[in-house]
Amino acid sequence: MKIQTQFHLLIAGIIIVPILSILSQILFFNYWERNAQAEFPVYDDAVLGEYISRQDWEAISRFIARSNADVTVFSNDFLALYSTIPDFKTGAVGTKEEIFDLLTAKNGRYRYNFESPGWLEGKECILIRHGLQDSPRPPLFPLVSAILLFAALVIFAISMSLFIARSITRSVLVLEDATKRIAEGDLDLTVDVRGSNEITSLTSSLNKMRAALKENENRRYRFVMGVTHDLKTPLALIRGYTEALKDGVIGDPGSRVNAVNIIISKADQLEGMINDLIEFVRMDTGEWRNRLQKINLGEFLKSFARRVSMDAELFHHHTAIDITLPPSLFVPLDERLAVRALENLVNNAIRYTPAGTTVRLGAALAENAVRITVSDNGPGISKDDLPYVFEAFYRGSSSRREEGMGLGLSIVKWVVTSHGWSIAVSSNSEGATAETCFTITVPL
Repeated sequence: MKIQTQFHLLIAGIIIVPILSILSQILFFNYWERNAQAEFPVYDDAVLGEYISRQDWEAISRFIARSNADVTVFSNDFLALYSTIPDFKTGAVGTKEEIFDLLTAKNGRYRYNFESPGWLEGKECILIRHGLQDSPRPPLFPLVSAILLFAALVIFAISMSLFIARSITRSVLVLEDATKRIAEGDLDLTVDVRGSNEITSLTSSLNKMRAALKENENRRYRFVMGVTHDLKTPLALIRGYTEALKDGVIGDPGSRVNAVNIIISKADQLEGMINDLIEFVRMDTGEWRNRLQKINLGEFLKSFARRVSMDAELFHHHTAIDITLPPSLFVPLDERLAVRALENLVNNAIRYTPAGTTVRLGAALAENAVRITVSDNGPGISKDDLPYVFEAFYRGSSSRREEGMGLGLSIVKWVVTSHGWSIAVSSNSEGATAETCFTITVPL
């Protein structure tokens, strides 16, 4: 039960219990009054007409209902018009002496008094007999009900308060212990708090946070290990050739020039790797989202296609461009990152396919979205590598001979998904029908 609901029940109980008690008292008194009124005879014009008016009779009826005692109603000549006192029968005539004796008698059982309601103007009077030992209405009822009400309120408030306090304390203690252990690095801990209050809902968020922290830690570990491994290779070559030149191991002028060229090449490779890492981290922070602009997608892709066509020719590849987008189509994107993602896809198609391969770039509208495709008819990606091509630092079997860190397609995935787009890959590596196709879907 939610903590807020528990407090609502506590407040509702404190309000409702007194209301129910008051209503019960009202119903109780109404019950006695209805019974008393039921015993009082209905006004009969033929019997009572010459002694009392209907209006006065009804007034006396209401007065007697409130008195809740034995009464005798006398007319002005002491005729008993109505009586529940045994000493006077209805219809009998009493005397002043009998009434006086009753008023002054002290038998320890009853007390008598006369009432002459003001609205009767002295014409009729009521003799009232009160029992000293018992009464038709319990005189302690209001006090007893008040005591019971107070006791019920105290018991209810204490019970609900203890229940709420116990529920909160138990959940908070478990949560406190869990947060301490997670803060100390125990990311394998699963927090389990039973119940359905707000704190138990918080534990679900805590478990998600713990899982995210663990995944980030694993990701950071893989990141560091991948960077360390990939940076060591060019550094080792640079160091080796530098020491060889320093020690004079390479004495031939042509060999020295070749060694210097290798060192420059590996330095360029290191620079490219570092740029990839910087780009990867920048994308992870999301700062690039502040640079989104609405770009004419068709013109953007056609300009990119003209540039990559020249790059493909340098590597003796063919290009096929098929961009059929309306000229009024604008899409919010970061142009620099989008170019980087498309370059990675096209460069992969050029680097990992033999000369003479055709690289295709296409874009068309389909189902309220733009489909951008980059494909080639090279050897394709093996089925074992296909599920992992977008993972950081993963390098497929066909790319392990090439320089790089395995971040290219991971950056493509980050750029695409961070723009709110999606990407899919398909590949067929069987003989003459081999083809690899990357499809970026831009929803409109």
